[in-house]
Amino acid sequence: MDEHMDRERLMDLLGTVRRAMSTSVVNLSPDTPSLEAVGILRRHRVGGAPVVENGRVIGVATESDLLAFAPHAQTTGPFLRPRQHHTEWCVGDAMTRTVIVASPDEPLGEAVVKMHDAGVDRLPVVDDDGQPVGIIARDDVVRAVAGALRGFTRSPDVRRPALLPD
Repeated sequence: MDEHMDRERLMDLLGTVRRAMSTSVVNLSPDTPSLEAVGILRRHRVGGAPVVENGRVIGVATESDLLAFAPHAQTTGPFLRPRQHHTEWCVGDAMTRTVIVASPDEPLGEAVVKMHDAGVDRLPVVDDDGQPVGIIARDDVVRAVAGALRGFTRSPDVRRPALLPD
């Protein structure tokens, strides 16, 4: 079997993002205070979430992104300040704005390559209109690979010993 066939077979075994993604997604608003958002993530036991505004994913915020910002910003002096009229850093201040997304019908293998190349642990999954419909996280990928390996069967051209009935 050549490399192209191996890659194609692997993609078939892994299936699509839709099969592996979580559809119960915690979304954050860009105006949510950072510490409140950290509490939301911890309560739902997730490390990060899409930031959604007007039904569109505009960023991704992780717990470490949110904790990197001081809980209360300097409101006077020459240092960084939160957005106008806020006395606390918000999700919009800490989120990653360059959003890499997956589509539900995309091969899972392609989404995994995107995650690896971007150095991220999760991708928001959006429909054709850009609406969030799920998330694919590292744990989802591990679960999908384990499931594919459990169901793995050898190629029909590989001979295996067989027990025949008496």
